[in-house]
Amino acid sequence: MADTRIEFCGVTFKNPLAAASAEPTLNAANMKKCIDAGAGAVIAKTMTDSPDMRELTQRAKWRFLNAKHEVCHGKVPRSFSLYSRSGLALEPPEDFMKEITETVKYAAQKDAVVIGSIGSTEIDGWVTLGKQMEDGGVPLVELNFGCPHPKLMPGVRTGMNVGQDFDYACEITQKVSEALDVPIIIKVTPQVTDLVLFSDMLQKAGAKAVTLTNRFIGFVPDIETGGPLIYGKAGVGGPWTKPLTLRWINEVRTALGDKLHITGTNGAYDWRDIVMFIMSGAHIVQMCSAVMCYGYDWLGKQVKGLETFMDEKGYQTIDQMLGIATDACMEYSQMPHEKASVDKKLCINCGMCLKVCFSDAMQPDEENVFVKEENCVGCGGCYSVCPVKGTINLVKV
Repeated sequence: MADTRIEFCGVTFKNPLAAASAEPTLNAANMKKCIDAGAGAVIAKTMTDSPDMRELTQRAKWRFLNAKHEVCHGKVPRSFSLYSRSGLALEPPEDFMKEITETVKYAAQKDAVVIGSIGSTEIDGWVTLGKQMEDGGVPLVELNFGCPHPKLMPGVRTGMNVGQDFDYACEITQKVSEALDVPIIIKVTPQVTDLVLFSDMLQKAGAKAVTLTNRFIGFVPDIETGGPLIYGKAGVGGPWTKPLTLRWINEVRTALGDKLHITGTNGAYDWRDIVMFIMSGAHIVQMCSAVMCYGYDWLGKQVKGLETFMDEKGYQTIDQMLGIATDACMEYSQMPHEKASVDKKLCINCGMCLKVCFSDAMQPDEENVFVKEENCVGCGGCYSVCPVKGTINLVKV
C-alpha cells in the first residue's frame, strides 16, 4: 500500500490533505471533525486581535454559485464558485487559544497536525499572536496575508492589505520569524503582480513556506433584483481557480526549488486535484470550498482516492510525485511539432473537428474526415472535441 506521509517544514504529516482555515476549522469541535474524517492536518480559523474582523464573522454570508453564477438551490455542481463575506476567528485570542490547545491534544492522539493561523493589524500584534500559538503547542504558524475580507473594510490593515505591500509583509515576517522557534508559513493573496518575487522576499525574511493562494475579490449582481448578491463585493474561489493557483505553484517551485516549501489552496476539489497540486510542487494541499459544500466526510473520501491512485499508478511515496509535472515543463520553443491523425474505422463523421479547425486541416469526405497535413499545425483542437476516444491522435513529426 502507498505511503502517503510527507515531510513539510520539518514536520511529518500522515497524508498531504489539510482542512484549510475557514468555517470548517472555526473551533475545536469542527477541527476534531476534520481530523476524524481523515485529514492529515487542520489549519485553524485565523486568530486575530481585530474586533472588527471577529465581529464580521458573526454576520458571515456565503453562497454556492453554479456556472451561470446563480445560487445553486440544490445539488452543488463540480464547477461551483464559493462566494462569501466572512471574517476571522470569533473569539478573542485568550479564548480562542483554549480551542487550539484542546485541538492540539486531540490531534496528537490521531497522528494529525494542527497549524495555527494568525492575523493582526500591528507588527507587535503579529508577534504576540505568533508566540501565543507557539506556546499553545502548534508546530507551525501560518501568517494570513491573503484574506480578501479586510480589503473590503476601510482602515483594517491585515490580510490582503498586508499581502499587497511586499515591504511591510516582509517586515512582519522577519519580526515573527525572529521571535518564534517554530517555522512560519505565509499565506498570500493572488491579487499581486509577481508572487515569485514576493515568495523570494518572504523566504529571505525568514519564511519556511508559502501558501499559494488565498481567494480573489469578486462582484456578482443579482439580475432578478438588480442588487448585489450578498450585499456587495466578496471573496470568491472554488474549483475554477485551480489552473491559476497551479501556475503560481509551478513558478515558485521552478524559481526557488527546495529553498521554500509550498502548501497549495484555492481550487482543490477532490483527490485528482490533490495529485495535480502535488505534481505541480505543493507538499501539502489545503481544501475548503468542497468541504463546505459536501461536509467533513469529503476529506476522508479524498484521502482514500489518493491512496487508490498511488497504488494503481505504482507511486510508493508522495515524494515520487512531488513537482514532477513542473520539472517536466517545456518552453514554447521546445514544444515538438505534431500533426493530427484520424482513425477512419472509429470516426462517426459527427463534424465536431471541422468546426474547431481554423487552419483548414480537417477536411470532410463522404464517410468521415481526413487530415490535410500541409495545413495542420498540431494544435489539438480536433483531438479535444472528438467524442470517440482514440479516433484522433497527435503524432510527433
